[in-house]
Amino acid sequence: MSISAKELAYAATSQAFTRNFRHLLPVPRFLVRGPFLPGQPKPKDTKPKDRVSFWNIVPGDYVRLRGDTKSTIHEVHKVNKISNRVLLKREVNKAGYIPDARGSSISVPYSQCQLLVGRYEYPPEGEATQAAVKPVFATRLTMSKPYWYPKGGYWIWRRYAVNTTPRLPSYTETTHISIRIPWPKQNAVSKPQPSAYDTTSDAVNEVTYTPPALPPTLLQPAPRVPSEHEYITSLSKPEKVSIPKTAAVEVHLAKELSNPHSRAKKQARWQAFQARQKTLLEELIRAEYANLAGRTRAEARAEATWKWKNQLDEERKAELKRRWRNRGAEARQVRTANRKARKAARREQKLRNLVLDEAPNQVVPPSGKVSASA
Repeated sequence: MSISAKELAYAATSQAFTRNFRHLLPVPRFLVRGPFLPGQPKPKDTKPKDRVSFWNIVPGDYVRLRGDTKSTIHEVHKVNKISNRVLLKREVNKAGYIPDARGSSISVPYSQCQLLVGRYEYPPEGEATQAAVKPVFATRLTMSKPYWYPKGGYWIWRRYAVNTTPRLPSYTETTHISIRIPWPKQNAVSKPQPSAYDTTSDAVNEVTYTPPALPPTLLQPAPRVPSEHEYITSLSKPEKVSIPKTAAVEVHLAKELSNPHSRAKKQARWQAFQARQKTLLEELIRAEYANLAGRTRAEARAEATWKWKNQLDEERKAELKRRWRNRGAEARQVRTANRKARKAARREQKLRNLVLDEAPNQVVPPSGKVSASA
């Protein structure tokens, strides 16, 4: 089993929970080698043995990069578990737009990130008189035993900071304990007020169809559903067929409202077509066997097969002609022929009504035949 092309293309996720461990599967080499179209991003991956199984840095956390002298705190936007990359949100300037047009996130290795544990108050140092609040980052993380949460459909574990930088104010080598780091809280999805183009909750919860009442016992027959013809007749002639006006149209027009090009219906039509051809061949063979007229059964069967193929060819030609007529090709051919006939008639009428002025260079041909001596 390996990772699919879709999973590789959408490897960067913003989900904080681990639902499965498919990111540990190998990636087929042809998905990474290409070829790729111009402008198409080239996916990257790491070896399966080097990938992180349980991610303790998830979207919504705050981290800093190792070796960053400014200790800038970044927010995690997405994580790519296949390439062990963390996508950080870019800084937005005062004008409100992102200065770099290549994207809205910065990709850094997972090992380069230090998770923010929290902000702690430290005693004043040197000549300072007030306590200072400093951010504390984890330099080493550990986790509890993970367990499956069936209600949510994901794995859960607790993460702890074993070592931090800077050290906590109350840190001692004898009384030091790991610090539990809570998971980031997911922001609730805000639902906007419905506009004129949205469906209100009252319209969604409104009961528009009530199914017919079923008999109390299985011994009694179920009520008959009116047919499609009866429903259409009730619309034009309500006095002839009486159907409640509140009846749902979908029940009676299910054939017209359903998709005729679905896979199941095309398969059913093809199977019916094949069954009809097989039945026709069997009927022709039985008819030939019934009247051998001095022929052997093999000769009669061969003649029946020949008649069967000819009949199928004639039916195919008739079907093509019917489709040709139904799509309007015959009417279009008749219109074209009539238009050409009218055009020829107008041209002939113009030649017949043509009158030339008398001029010196005009000679009227004789009405009789020219002699051979001339």
